[in-house]
Amino acid sequence: MKTLLVAALAWAAAGAALAAPPSPADVRALRALGEAADAAWDARDADRMASYYAADASLLVGGGGTVQLGREDIRAYFTRAFAQRAGTMRHISEFRGQDVVAPDLVLTDLWVRVEERQPDGTWKEVRRFNNISLAVREADGWKMKAVRAYPVG
Repeated sequence: MKTLLVAALAWAAAGAALAAPPSPADVRALRALGEAADAAWDARDADRMASYYAADASLLVGGGGTVQLGREDIRAYFTRAFAQRAGTMRHISEFRGQDVVAPDLVLTDLWVRVEERQPDGTWKEVRRFNNISLAVREADGWKMKAVRAYPVG
C-alpha cells in the first residue's frame, strides 16, 4: 500500500511540474529566441531564421497552406517569402503565455503583428497572426519545433 501511495504521489508531483510555467531563465531564453527570430525576419535573413528551428521542425503559415517539414524546407520557405516582400516591414511577437508540456518542451502562445513603414516614418499594422508554437530545448539552446501561424481578421 505504501509503495502504491508513493507512486501515486510521484505521478501527481510530475504532472504538477509539467503543468507549471517555465522557469524564469527559460522564459528569458524563449523570449530571446522570439526576439532573435523577429530580427531575422526584419532583416530578411532566411538562413538565420531557419537556424532558430529544430532540424526536424515543422512550420505552417495560414490555415490552408503547405506544412514545411525540416529546417531546409523552412529555409526555402523564408527565402521565397522574403524575396516576394515589398517595402520595409517588421515582425513583432507578443508573448501571451507559455506552458511546460513535457521536460524540455514548451508550448508558447503569441500574437504576431506585421507592420509596414509608412512614408511619414510611422508604422501601420498590415497583418496579425495567432501563433501557437512548440519550443524544444536542444544542446545549444531553445529551438522552434512546431510553429502554426493563423491569420486573424
